[in-house]
Parts: sequence; C-alpha cells; structure tokens
Amino acid sequence: MEENNGGFDPGYKSLDQTTKRKGGFKATSFIFILVALENMGFVANMVSMVLYFMFVMHFGLAASANTLTVFMGSTYLLSVIGGFISDTYLTRLNTCLVFGLVEILALLMITTQAHFNELQPNPCNQTRCVEGGKGLMFYGSLCLLALGTGGVRGSLPALGGDQFDQKDEKGKKSLATFFNWLLFSTTVGASIGVTVIVWLSMNKGWDLGFFISTLAAFVGFIFLALGKPYYHIEVPGDSPILRVIQVISLLLTLSHSRAHTHTHTCTCTCTCTYTYT
Repeated sequence: MEENNGGFDPGYKSLDQTTKRKGGFKATSFIFILVALENMGFVANMVSMVLYFMFVMHFGLAASANTLTVFMGSTYLLSVIGGFISDTYLTRLNTCLVFGLVEILALLMITTQAHFNELQPNPCNQTRCVEGGKGLMFYGSLCLLALGTGGVRGSLPALGGDQFDQKDEKGKKSLATFFNWLLFSTTVGASIGVTVIVWLSMNKGWDLGFFISTLAAFVGFIFLALGKPYYHIEVPGDSPILRVIQVISLLLTLSHSRAHTHTHTCTCTCTCTYTYT
C-alpha cells in the first residue's frame, strides 16, 4: 500500500467510494481548527459563568455554583446522545454539524440576553431572580448549549479517529498522534479563552465575550464543513450502547425466568409433601 499518512487506500469501502483517497492529517486539520476555536468560548464560559450568574442574572453564590455544576454535568452526560446518534442514525460529520447549529443558536440567545438590559432580571432579595419569559430564555439557552456542546463532544473525536486506518501499522501510529494534536488544539483554544475572552467579558462587557465565543464557534463549524471533501465517512451501524442495553435486557430476562422457575419448583414440592402426609 502506498504511504498515505495513515489515511485510507482507494479500495476501502465507505460512503466516499468514488474518491481515490480520503482521511489522514489533511482531513483532521479541519477538526483541529474547530476544536481550538470552539474551546475558546466553551472553556472561557465555564470559568466565568458563575460571575455572570451572580452579577447579571442576580443569582446567589450557592445558586450560581449549583447552576453551573448542573450545566456542566448535563453537557458531558448529553455527549452520550451525540455518540449514540453518530453511531446509529447519522454520520459523525452530520451529527457534529447538527449539534453545532444547536450550540450556535444557544450562544446567540445568551449573547442577546447579555446585551439587552430589558431581557435581564431586576435585583431581588431571593436566591434566584429569573422568572417568566426571561427565565424561559435563560434556562432554554443553557439547555440548548448543553445539548449542542455535548452532542459535538460525543461525535467529533470519533470523526477524527475515522480518518485513520487502524488495520494499517502506520494508521495506528497516526491515530495516536491525532489524539495528541487534538489535546494540543484544545489546550491552545482554552488558553486563549481563559485569558483574552475572560478579560474582555469582565472589562468590556459580557455580551462582547459571548459574541466572540459565538463567532469563534461559527467559524470553527464552517471550517469543519469545508473539510467534507477530505473526510473518510463511516457508514452508521450498531452502537456499543445498543449492545450494552441488549446484554442488560437479556440478563434481566434470564434472571426473571430463573426466579419464576424456582418459585414454581418450590410450590410443587410443598404440595407433594402435604399430600403424602
């Protein structure tokens, strides 16, 4: 096989059979750009959201910390949904783009609410001051952001892994290198986010910080879409989650069947003994 940076050879069967060669680091370069740009806003928001909840949305300290904790936990739990959909129904690229649109919509909602004072709650003496339509917009944007961000994180690393043929020795080495560069891209984006974007949010306005996060994510997903001609696209199939569910279901069925058989045997034994006596 001709040397191809760990990518796929022309005979590899997939959705892109008409293309001579796809995958490799040329394809993953678009993924690295998205990871760096998207993490600029995500990590910056995670660092500074508690202050935004306190000073703009007028939450108490405990409520702010609790809201951020629930949001972060939901984000990583929802990544399971992104991984499941990308494995079974949509391709991993389409899954990333769909959840990317949800993430951008959520960031736009947060930016809009941070910009217009009439969309922000008035100070009060309660733990939470957000209610009514303002609360619906606030919590709705957080739910969409958790869904979009989690969905992307559940499918994007797998999309990058698909670009390397693990049956080839060079492909295996390239796959390990890919995850090193993925971590490096995440670190670069996060470093810019926690310095530049957080400083802008604290000193120039929260709306500016959120707007830059939105713009960075939008540009990142544009780059991801532009890389489509270079991606090796895997056909969706069975998901590991489905296999786990099937195994658990089978175990529960067998357990119930054994318990029913044991109960029936005990009943028969007791009846026979009583008749004999």
